[in-house]
Amino acid sequence: MPPRRRPLWLVAALCVLSTGIYVPLWFGLSWAELRRETADERMQPAWHAFSIFVPGYGSWQVYRHFATIAAALDRVGSSLKIDALSATIGALLWYLTWFHYSAEPIFALLNAAELLAGTAVVVYGQRALNAYWRARPGPAVEERILETDWVAIAAAAAFFVAVLFSYASTSPN
Repeated sequence: MPPRRRPLWLVAALCVLSTGIYVPLWFGLSWAELRRETADERMQPAWHAFSIFVPGYGSWQVYRHFATIAAALDRVGSSLKIDALSATIGALLWYLTWFHYSAEPIFALLNAAELLAGTAVVVYGQRALNAYWRARPGPAVEERILETDWVAIAAAAAFFVAVLFSYASTSPN
């Protein structure tokens, strides 16, 4: 599958509506695109996505991911610069609170902060990838939305409604 520029609204919506589940998926999908672009067979997209959950190592993987994107932007002379450390800190905020869903008010605030951090990291990365795909030599990379994106949006929206319903129906004891 050729690379594609994903609309930023799409990746943001998938992050929010999936309550953060899309974050590791984005890491895997974008790593697969970078793997094809660099022809580096050592890049394993599925393991890369799963490794985000490994304490410590996951942070290194996020840093490596964004450093790879930054290097690609530099190679094509893009004026857009990204900071791998900032992305790693954002991902760490997402990771630290992602497994702590609760209807308690303090956790609801933490969940919102986690969702904001994870969404910001993905949008930051996708914005940089889109800039790379526009600037790189070779055939143009179009911005596209696939049918599977619409299916994912619908599934994530249904999931989001279920999560909201579970929050609303949970009695504080």
